[in-house]
Amino acid sequence: MTDDFQQREEWRAAFAKQVITDCLGQWLRSANEAAVAAVGSEHAAESARLARQAKDILIRWREKGDLGGDTAARIADAVVERMEHGEKSSPLPEKADESFPSFDSGYRAAVTCQWLRDQGYDIPTYLGGPEL
Repeated sequence: MTDDFQQREEWRAAFAKQVITDCLGQWLRSANEAAVAAVGSEHAAESARLARQAKDILIRWREKGDLGGDTAARIADAVVERMEHGEKSSPLPEKADESFPSFDSGYRAAVTCQWLRDQGYDIPTYLGGPEL
């Protein structure tokens, strides 16, 4: 492997990890908002449980780099869906990480899905899906 290839692969890995962290963070924010909105309703306990679960997944990812197969597949589905529906349908992260330039959703989806596959997660090949 050349140094250039190695650098590119390291950059792609870091980029995919940032996309995953952003996705998990968005899920946590959404779960927390739903839990707050459900306070006092019959769905309060379930909403609180889902918010705790989202928090636990994000913590496990940050501390151990572990997603679990279901979460990895949900992330792949989310980044591909975002690509298919365009940027306008998904809110941007509150504060973008400036160490990564902004790429289109297709590139983010391709890099993230490929990185997840490289890590051994069972990520399908999407029909008409993202390619590097």
